[in-house]
Amino acid sequence: MQKCHLAVDIGASSGRVIAGYLDNGKLRLDEVHRFENRMEKVKEHLCWDIDKLFEEVKTGIKQSIKHSYQPVSIGVDTWAVDFVLLNEQTQRITDPVAYRDHRTDGVMEEVFELVNQKEIYQQTGIQFQPFNTIYQLFALKKTAPEILDQAAYFLMVPDYLHFLLTGTITNEYTNATTT
Repeated sequence: MQKCHLAVDIGASSGRVIAGYLDNGKLRLDEVHRFENRMEKVKEHLCWDIDKLFEEVKTGIKQSIKHSYQPVSIGVDTWAVDFVLLNEQTQRITDPVAYRDHRTDGVMEEVFELVNQKEIYQQTGIQFQPFNTIYQLFALKKTAPEILDQAAYFLMVPDYLHFLLTGTITNEYTNATTT
């Protein structure tokens, strides 16, 4: 079996699992699994089907083995800004609401009334987009503060998938800087 590193690349409409390895000093990449991704309405919000995504990641791992690869590491990358909250028992208490959901309509302006733009930019360095995590969290605080009260862990979507794979809670720095 060829040792490899698996890269899981999930976008808003599709995902893929790539096996990467060195062959005589040259990087080789082999797509071992591709799948669809889409948002679905859950109650009144557009959400990602995170359970399906996790199943697709596991399918990709199995496919890599069927292609005679031996994964030695795995990394998951998705879009930024969307997240999952876990309680103290590490149970998911929110679905990952999609950045395209309308729950943040007008919220950015409300946040600017509490914290000025300059201060937000100095703290985060990110551009002002109405779907940014800060506005998603503020919208959640307005509509369901009890969920935030129960939350013990905040994980971006790829970090949650890493957690499901490993049982370890981490926040990967470069993805976290997008929030």
